[in-house]
Amino acid sequence: MILNLSKTKTLIYLMKIYQKYLKTFALTVFIISLSCTKEAPELVDEQELITTVRLSIKGPNNSLQEAEWKMDAPNTSTIQLAPQTQYEVTISIWDESDPSDPENITNEVKSEADEHQFFYEFAGVEIDFNSATSDVVDSQNNPLYVVSEWNTGALGEGSVQVYLIHDPTTKTSTNRAGFGGATDVQVAFDIRIE
Repeated sequence: MILNLSKTKTLIYLMKIYQKYLKTFALTVFIISLSCTKEAPELVDEQELITTVRLSIKGPNNSLQEAEWKMDAPNTSTIQLAPQTQYEVTISIWDESDPSDPENITNEVKSEADEHQFFYEFAGVEIDFNSATSDVVDSQNNPLYVVSEWNTGALGEGSVQVYLIHDPTTKTSTNRAGFGGATDVQVAFDIRIE
């Protein structure tokens, strides 16, 4: 068999060019793939699990009363108040899903005061509430109502709905619907003024 030398040289030449272009193409693809950066994923602020809500109610002569709601046993105790009296109420919220490692979520809410609002909605009882001097405020000087003053009126029985609102559209409403935003937690406590 006689090989045509010119065809063989041409074939070798074409193979070298092909390999050169193939290497250049592979190198280009590799460099481009290295230069592409993935966008950092948007950080999502996960909603905390709230298993416990506690109200610490300090009355005259520093008397102290605790009211508590637990997710796994939602029957709450009745809050007993005297008429025509001022109380300082401090709220705390907890994730106690791991009893050996309870987490006080209140501190996180305080640090994100611009994004949260506690609100108390009373029914059947005369109670006015205001921010206490030791309360936390947001960047616009709106109270968070972690510490509030409750001023009782006449004798009566009713309830209070306690809300933690996430991203409220306003912080000056007088009812839950007016705040907008999402409800992180809503808990009802019975109240007796006697």
